[in-house]
Formats: sequence, C-alpha cells, structure tokens
Amino acid sequence: MERTLPLEKGEIVLSEEKITIIDKAKTEKYRRITFSAIWTVYGILSVLRYMKTGDEFLLWTGSVIGLLHAAVLIYTLFRTTKGEIDLQEIGMAIFKKKNGNEFLDLKLKGGENRRISKIEPVSDELKAFFIEKKIKVQ
Repeated sequence: MERTLPLEKGEIVLSEEKITIIDKAKTEKYRRITFSAIWTVYGILSVLRYMKTGDEFLLWTGSVIGLLHAAVLIYTLFRTTKGEIDLQEIGMAIFKKKNGNEFLDLKLKGGENRRISKIEPVSDELKAFFIEKKIKVQ
C-alpha cells in the first residue's frame, strides 16, 4: 500500500520497499555548489591580493571566507539527490529542527546523506513509518 505525504514544495511517496521523494533537491544542491565555489574563488583571490598589497584585512577575510565556503562545498558534494531510495539503503533517519524549519536527514549505508526539507505537516507520520519499518530514528 502506498501513502503520499504532501510537503511544502513536493511530496513523499511511502511504499513497502522504497521511498520516492519529489522535491527540488537537485536545484538546491547545484545552487549551493555554485555559490560556494564563487565564494571560495573570491577567498583565494583575496589571499592573492594580500600577497601583492600586504593588506592584512585581505588575508584574514579571504582565508575565513575561502575556507568556510570550501568546507560547505565539500560537505555538499557528499549529499545525494536520489529520488527513489530503497528501505534497505537507509541506515538512520534523523529529524532536525533549525530556524523554525523541520527537516529529515536520511543517512544511507553508502555514506551519503539525503535531506528532505520542510516536513512539518508530516513529520509524525514519517517517524511512525520509519519505526514501523525498523529503521533507527533519532
């Protein structure tokens, strides 16, 4: 039996063997990669300008901006945007709330994460589903 749960921007289809997620994860991932890459390049250019001018402000701001956005870029590359996930692939379901938005991180057995954003109206149903399927919930 399939159940369809509506999200704010998309939906989740829960079936006996898999979860189908229809959302804008690919768009969000590419946007984050693009902006992080641009800010990383800006940080590198600021450090290079420091070497030319000797202005320490360029060194510190460039280092902080470049390193933080490089970390975000690397973290984003380890996320997946799979639309269909078999239940055997899911190692753990982690429900989080940040800045008033509730979201779900699915830790897959291959080491990747799949984030589903804005799940407030259906979070209790999702928790019950994962408990029913004997998937660890946090």
